[in-house]
Amino acid sequence: PQEPFLFHGSIMVNVFFARADSNEKDIEKACKAAGLTDLINRLPNGIDSAVHERGDSLSAGERQLLALARAFLCEPQLLILDEATSAVDNETEAAIQRSLDTLKEGRTVIAIAHRLSTIRNADIIYVLEKGEIVESGTHEELVKVKKVYANLWDVQTGKKFNSKL
Repeated sequence: PQEPFLFHGSIMVNVFFARADSNEKDIEKACKAAGLTDLINRLPNGIDSAVHERGDSLSAGERQLLALARAFLCEPQLLILDEATSAVDNETEAAIQRSLDTLKEGRTVIAIAHRLSTIRNADIIYVLEKGEIVESGTHEELVKVKKVYANLWDVQTGKKFNSKL
């Protein structure tokens, strides 16, 4: 979800929630894969540091990375992401993107995003307009077509100004 569900407890317990048969090594591996290592190393109690209810003690990006650690741990065949980078800065978006590039291996990932940089590396992109699919293809293909996606890309990358925004 856009706002991952976190509860009062440690980082370890919040990740453990994804798979009850996991052990500490599994959880640490998932945290590393999700890009949480820097955060864990900065916190006074490391992976045992407290997370307040709803993750209030973490930034939006840290909450998303913790949610990705859960996804790594439970190894789903299908992962649906709804605006995974909507409330994060560019640096955190890059960290989330690196995690997703690893996480998507061997599974189907459906990513819903307005921020096109989030989906740029997708195998196939579907562009919706008023609830209908109007384009599909890779980033490169859609940019070449110069229709809806290309226009959105140009606006988001600053190549074009859209007065409707």
